[in-house]
Amino acid sequence: MIETDDSNGRCTRLAYSIQSNPNPLNAEVKHLPLLARSFSPIVMNSLIDDGRSPYLADVLEGCGMIRELDLTMKLSQFLEHLYHLIARLYRNEYVYKNAIVNKILLGKYSLNTSSILTEFRIGDRKADVVILNGTSIAYEIKTEYDSFDRLKDQLSAYVRAFDRVNVITSNSQLTSLERFLPAEIGVLELTSDYTIRTVRGAQSLKARVNPEFIFNSLRKPEYLGIVESVYGYVPNVPNTHIYKSCLELFSRLSPEVAHDLVVQVLRRRGNKELLKELIFSVPSSLRAYVSSGHLTSEQCKKLKDLLDSQLGRVLQVNARRN
Repeated sequence: MIETDDSNGRCTRLAYSIQSNPNPLNAEVKHLPLLARSFSPIVMNSLIDDGRSPYLADVLEGCGMIRELDLTMKLSQFLEHLYHLIARLYRNEYVYKNAIVNKILLGKYSLNTSSILTEFRIGDRKADVVILNGTSIAYEIKTEYDSFDRLKDQLSAYVRAFDRVNVITSNSQLTSLERFLPAEIGVLELTSDYTIRTVRGAQSLKARVNPEFIFNSLRKPEYLGIVESVYGYVPNVPNTHIYKSCLELFSRLSPEVAHDLVVQVLRRRGNKELLKELIFSVPSSLRAYVSSGHLTSEQCKKLKDLLDSQLGRVLQVNARRN
C-alpha cells in the first residue's frame, strides 16, 4: 500500500506488506534513505563486531517503527522484511548489487564456476560489480537517483579492462541511457517485479583491453606470479624497480592473453569456499554484503550467530513498547 500526501499536508507514509509477515513494516518517505543505510558495510560491520547496532536502534526509534515491531523476531527476519521494503520503495545501489548477486551470479551462473568482485578499482574508477567466469563481465549501476554525469569516464576505463560491460538501471532511465551508450555496452533493467531484463546484450571487448592499464589493478604477488608463469622468471632487479620491470614485460602481451591471465589471478582473490558456505546461510537480503569478500572466518561465525538473535537484543530495547 502506498499513501500520498493529502491536501492537508499530512505526511506521506508507506507500507509494504510481506505475505508471511502479519505486522508489515511502515516508514515515512523521508526515513527510507536512513533505513537503506542499514545494509551498508559500515553499519553491518559495526553490528557484527559489537553485537548490537545503535545506528539501527536510533533510526527505528526516530521514524517510529520500533513501537510497531515484534522485538522477539530474529534479526534475520527483520532484515528480510526491511530489505523488501527498500527494494520496493527505495531502490538504492545496494538493492541493485543484491539483485545482481541473486539473479545473475547465483541465478544464471554459480559459485562453482564464477567469482565476484565489488567496488573493484580500475584506474581511478571503481566498477560496482565484476563477475569472473572464464571471462570478465562488469556491471555499472545507475539507479533512478543517479545522474549520468560520470558515466562516460567510467565506461572509458571499463572498456580498457573488461571483456563485457553492462549498465543496469531503472525503467525511468532506460530511454535516455540507450541513446547515451555506445552500441557495444550492454543495457539491463531492474524491473518493477525485481527481475533483471536484458535490453541490449554487451559485445566482447577483449581485443581492446589495455595490458598496461589493467596491470595497475593487480597486487604485487599477482603480477609477480603472472610474469613468472609467462616468462619463466622474475626480473632480478632491486625491489624499487620490480614494478616497472614487470609492467614492461606484462605490456608486451596481447590484449586477449593479458585479459585472460588477469581473470585467472583475480578469481583466486578471497576465500571462495568460505563465501560458498556463507552466502547460502544468510538471508538473501545480505548476499551482496557478504559477497564483498572482506569478512574473516571469525566475523562470518559472529554474523551467523547474530542473525539468530532476537531483534530486541540487537537493538538493546526492552520488548515492551509502552
